[in-house]
Amino acid sequence: MSMPFMLMLLARDLDDAAAEIGASVPPELRDQLDNFLQFRIADLEVDPTAQPWLGRAIVITEPDGTRRIIGSAGFHSPPDLDGRVEVGYRVEPAYRRQGIAREVVRALFDWAAREHGVRKFRASVSPDNVPSLAIIRGFGFRQTGVQMDDIDGEELVFELDGWDVTS
Repeated sequence: MSMPFMLMLLARDLDDAAAEIGASVPPELRDQLDNFLQFRIADLEVDPTAQPWLGRAIVITEPDGTRRIIGSAGFHSPPDLDGRVEVGYRVEPAYRRQGIAREVVRALFDWAAREHGVRKFRASVSPDNVPSLAIIRGFGFRQTGVQMDDIDGEELVFELDGWDVTS
């Protein structure tokens, strides 16, 4: 997601946002990504080079060629001093339970490892988010703690060290 796209989405200019990203934008996406947009726009104003890490749209191309945003994924920031990044993702309800989140997370990890040598990952998941917990555990994450998020409430913290590129 480019800075212009995020600014257009924040301003609810869905037509220009769709033109910027090359895919239809669900009307509710702006509200779903409100906190993300607030944080990531501020981050990019300070450090525009962080953009590749922060937010990507998950876009599907339908059989008729229509492209639509069906979710978002990315890291919370570039790698920290320990070389670790925290992943975040969301898939629209109609597209869940199809392996999309797992595929996207794997692609993000492969990109971070191949392009930047990142092999350490973190994920914070609500204790009642069973599908996301299954994804994280399926990749071999181990729980390292619990934290209280100001927006999301209690989260279980997981870490994975030693990612091997799969593609």
